[in-house]
Amino acid sequence: MPHFYVKPENIKNDIFVMENEQAHYISNVRRFKTDDEIMIFDGAGNSYKAKITAVEKGYVKGRIISSSYAMPEFKVTLYTAMPKGDRFEWLIEKAGELGISEIAPVNTKRSVNKSFSPNKSERYEKISIAASSQCGRKDIMKISDPVDFKTACKKAAEDGGCINVLAWESESLNVLTKISAEKNKYKGSNIFIGPEGGFENEETEFAQKLGIQTITLGKNILRVETAAIIASVLIFNYFGVYKAR
Repeated sequence: MPHFYVKPENIKNDIFVMENEQAHYISNVRRFKTDDEIMIFDGAGNSYKAKITAVEKGYVKGRIISSSYAMPEFKVTLYTAMPKGDRFEWLIEKAGELGISEIAPVNTKRSVNKSFSPNKSERYEKISIAASSQCGRKDIMKISDPVDFKTACKKAAEDGGCINVLAWESESLNVLTKISAEKNKYKGSNIFIGPEGGFENEETEFAQKLGIQTITLGKNILRVETAAIIASVLIFNYFGVYKAR
């Protein structure tokens, strides 16, 4: 069943309202009509089965039939350098589908993209919402403003209960194999992905001194967005996030 985002403030007393662009999409693109049932979510963990009760130009209204709530138990923040061009948009889409909780762009010494405009920020948010709609997530992946690499490392180091890893082409070991007996103590992970050309040695050493562990993603040199997805899947799989339901 289709799954659409509705802002929390537009869901009150078991009634939801969609307006403007979203209402146009529901009524004119997807061709939903009065009495059709849809799934909606508010991005804060709530999902609803609902019935459309009114469809007008630029306006759709409906009634909540049932609801459920769920948020990710294992949260992953992806601290990644921004890849060039529209590859960052591709990464947002796929990370959202995978279940990443937050993408936090980091500026490293070799970073090409250092920031993005308010218009870009709005577009990135729409891509994240669309990813949640497509895959049935009840929350929305957050996209933070870019932050300095060392600041990001310090923040991750203070994030108790998370395993912090940095993908590094010079690493030959997968440190995850060393923590089998301690898996259950982690509630999430912070993953660091470098830019084209990788992290400088000084940056890697800084991260290691803060307890961020380096991991290998194989022998091949990967693009930023490829490395980010592989590292995320590796973490999710290792901690059983993708186990059968």
